Amino acid sequence: MSDCSTPDESLSKRVLSPEELNRHLEKLLLEDMAGDEQIFDWVEANLDESQMSAPPFLRALMTAVCKAAVTGKHGEGEGYRGKSLWAQVDTTIIQRRLPVLLKYLNSDTERQLQALYALQALIVKLDQPPNLLRMFFDCLYDEDVISEDAFYKWENSKDPGEQQGKGVALKSVTAFFTWLREAEEESEDN
Repeated sequence: MSDCSTPDESLSKRVLSPEELNRHLEKLLLEDMAGDEQIFDWVEANLDESQMSAPPFLRALMTAVCKAAVTGKHGEGEGYRGKSLWAQVDTTIIQRRLPVLLKYLNSDTERQLQALYALQALIVKLDQPPNLLRMFFDCLYDEDVISEDAFYKWENSKDPGEQQGKGVALKSVTAFFTWLREAEEESEDN
């Protein structure tokens, strides 16, 4: 440190890279099993308002919460090491993290879209375990974390930066979107 400020001062509110955000949030959520208040405190201490609503933070938060909620069996042996043989979503973990998700996604469709992109990227990283994305979509919809508008925006997004794994992801949630459209039509009929 070349300047005279204390290490604490120089660390506070500097812009964290997406990698640093991922590392810090995963440590808080996956290793420390931090409570919501600890997470809020860390965010308040390290990020300013604009960073809290920016894609890197929203994606890192969503990735960490969803990673914590994935349970399953991983393969062993040559060619299988670390790959998910089957995976499930522990919905109680998502439910426990609702205050955090709702605070930062803030019922904002654009923020929710960033969260869905992060989830898509996580599923790709996990080697696209069957039905995992669908389980997340069901849970996030049921818990009012992600709005119908955000789901449709994700479905129709042609953003070139978000195409990795998109085809497989869309196929895996076809039934979800069919159900969503039917539910919408039913509510319009009533």
